[in-house]
Amino acid sequence: MKYKYKFASLIMAAFMFLMPISLAQGQNKIVGLDENVKAYIIGNQENGDVYYEKNADEPRAMASLSKLMTFLVTKEAIEAGNISLDTKVKADKEAENLTSWEYSALGVKEGETYTVDELIKGLIAVSGNDCAYLLANTVSVSEPAFAREMNQKAKELDLQSQVYYNASGIETEDGHQNTSSARDLFKLTQYILKTYPEILDYSAIREIRDPARDIDKKSTIPLMDEIKGVDGLKTGTTDQAGYCLVSTIDMKGLDENDDFRSIGVVMGADQRDTRNKVMSDLIYYVSKYFSTRTVLDTNSPIKSLKDATVKQGYIDLYPKENIKMIIKDGENPTIKYNIKEDVKAPIKENQDLGEVEISYKGDSRTVGLLSKKALDKASLFTRVIRTIRDSCDFLLKTLIAR
Repeated sequence: MKYKYKFASLIMAAFMFLMPISLAQGQNKIVGLDENVKAYIIGNQENGDVYYEKNADEPRAMASLSKLMTFLVTKEAIEAGNISLDTKVKADKEAENLTSWEYSALGVKEGETYTVDELIKGLIAVSGNDCAYLLANTVSVSEPAFAREMNQKAKELDLQSQVYYNASGIETEDGHQNTSSARDLFKLTQYILKTYPEILDYSAIREIRDPARDIDKKSTIPLMDEIKGVDGLKTGTTDQAGYCLVSTIDMKGLDENDDFRSIGVVMGADQRDTRNKVMSDLIYYVSKYFSTRTVLDTNSPIKSLKDATVKQGYIDLYPKENIKMIIKDGENPTIKYNIKEDVKAPIKENQDLGEVEISYKGDSRTVGLLSKKALDKASLFTRVIRTIRDSCDFLLKTLIAR
């Protein structure tokens, strides 16, 4: 018998080892290398609902994730007409110095000219610190002045944990680094995707090649070729920040029924592979346990209202709108009805009969209720019989309850 127990234990151990994501969410086990990363968050891109998080409000060095704000401030300057994508920028010596081996860079050279569009491509796709520096000095009078614009924008967006010293996120000479919480990076990414969704076109670039300028750089953005649906967005690494990543995900890539997008943020991983593994675990967790559910369907009655005054004895209540929500498996939205008190036959087609409120995790929608067909009034005889029957039913239930 003891051998059977040993065999069963071995099978269970192998099962737990092979599982990509632990099911013990309550014990903070959905992330396989949880202890090797400082903070993370993953949530819904559209409404901001958070699916899972760890230390999401702790301000931390964010390294090149700073370039998301650099992108935003640059795009606003373009929108304001101060510069354009075709604006030409001449690289200086300081920009070229940022192309050394210790920095991520496009590889600009002093004296050569680049368009703002080329610099944005280098900023997002290959995390070019040289591109960030040149964009800052093009949008503003200096990089410190540009950093003040970044801080002002963070204040406008109520990103209270964010502090910027430069456009790239590298450590300053006096040891300062740009900081943010994972939650504020989530909110910033959410805002950028809503305002300038074309950032995904830049993150889709897998390689930048310009033989004439001796430029051949591959994208630094991971997981786009490994996990279906991942379409961005930005990496960041310094000794103090660790390995950081913001990923954007179209969840339909993993499950065609999941018609929603997610944003994930990982900060302070001890290794590049750890960063990628933690983000992968978060993405697969959302795909496995959350799905888009139709909670109101205009073609399906949400409730049947017993009514003695109508010929058929009941009224099917249909919602006026289709409503979909992203709901975790095993959970359901809260439903509250507010039916009009004066409902009685005859009922007209599409007559307003009240409303229903659907709530889930802070997402609340109120939708009108109607009858999809006209309902005739019941005869006097039918109404009397129903009244007697209902009275008898009530009396019987009262006696049984005693």
